[in-house]
Amino acid sequence: MPKSITRTYSRYTRDAAALFGGLIRAARKERKLTAQELADRAGISRGLLQRIEKGDLKCEIGAVFEVATIVGIKLF
Repeated sequence: MPKSITRTYSRYTRDAAALFGGLIRAARKERKLTAQELADRAGISRGLLQRIEKGDLKCEIGAVFEVATIVGIKLF
């Protein structure tokens, strides 16, 4: 069985992820979408969306970008 690797992130990275997650949550609420509605539109579980909004760094970047795009956050 392979060993699991514990990845550490800098404070800057953790803060950036938390900020981005907060922006996603604020944009979702501004558009009056429930967490379940946004998760359904993005094709992800509500639990994953909640982790994204909390800034969990273990979330798949594609899912994060998809959710951000749906709520209108410009990535570039």
